[in-house]
Amino acid sequence: MSAIDLRTEIVQLLQSERNESVLATIRSLLKRDSQGQDFDITDDELAELEEIDRRRKAGLDTYVSLDDAMRMIREGRRA
Repeated sequence: MSAIDLRTEIVQLLQSERNESVLATIRSLLKRDSQGQDFDITDDELAELEEIDRRRKAGLDTYVSLDDAMRMIREGRRA
């Protein structure tokens, strides 16, 4: 996903968001970012994150919650 696509999606999500707490959190994050406290992430790291997201959306990778993962581990150890 390109930066333009990501920005467009974020704007669309923001337009439909009504929860003031969520909007305040986003504003705080963006203001912090604009004050020089950027996330320290390289282009390669960003590309890797975008690939992970693409694979998840395509259904190639699946994820489980922490609780489910812990349950699966416990059940596996008992077997």
